[in-house]
Amino acid sequence: MDREPESSFTCAVRNLDIISLQDAVLPISNKEVFFNFSVYESIKIIDSTAVFLEDHLDRLFESAARLEIAHSLTQADVAGMASRLLETDRISCASLRVQLIGGSEPTLFIFPQQLPRYSEVMYREGVSVIAYRGERIMPEVKSNSLLLNYLAQREAGRHHALEALLITSGGLAVEGSRSNFFAVEGNRLITPGSGVLAGVTRKYILESAGRIGLDIIFTAPRVEDLYSGRFDEIFISSTSMGAMPVSQVDDCTFPHVFPITHTLHEMVGELEKAYIYEHASSRRHST
Repeated sequence: MDREPESSFTCAVRNLDIISLQDAVLPISNKEVFFNFSVYESIKIIDSTAVFLEDHLDRLFESAARLEIAHSLTQADVAGMASRLLETDRISCASLRVQLIGGSEPTLFIFPQQLPRYSEVMYREGVSVIAYRGERIMPEVKSNSLLLNYLAQREAGRHHALEALLITSGGLAVEGSRSNFFAVEGNRLITPGSGVLAGVTRKYILESAGRIGLDIIFTAPRVEDLYSGRFDEIFISSTSMGAMPVSQVDDCTFPHVFPITHTLHEMVGELEKAYIYEHASSRRHST
């Protein structure tokens, strides 16, 4: 995985103000910070457009509601401040982090980070993942309670793998530490239906799968079935990577042929391009 070259990001948002990026800090003595009582989104910025912004904000506010984080913000507030930040810092390509910390005085931060990039080789030949035992607390919530994710990613790095698949105590592969998980068997697309984060990219993968006539089966595959080679294709998805084919799980390797994964990846890419074009046109007409 590559990242964009270092840029000159200088600004951030705190609540409804533009501030210096270096001033976007919180005290460790804040109980909500110490206990990671917060929710977040990472939004892809391409051509100065926050891609699928509405979907990300829907999920942010839903996560906050599930954790009972009380706040007075509206989605229009957050969208407006994100737009101001992109314009002020002249951000054209980035990953925009939106973070809402709870407490008696909730705090919103929005700040840019480098957008991860993945090589063509990864999409052509697939990537390696590991199986990691562990289950997230309240998996439907995109919270900053990320210790399990950190440990799983660290273990994946030790094995030179891109991602770690989280395996339940019952031996089910439910999701990655930072991705959703899918398997293809014949004309069936298999993915967990509950107990996982409702990924934004996942949403558009499922829509695209329906458009090409795949039967969508909402169930979590068993890790033994991954090892056995039962599935024709396995892939993961996230905002930054789209649909990424998997060619190896632990020590088990699979053929480097991923027609369904590549098709779904391209279809989601086309949806992103259409979204960017539509919103760029709206900005031009409003100026």
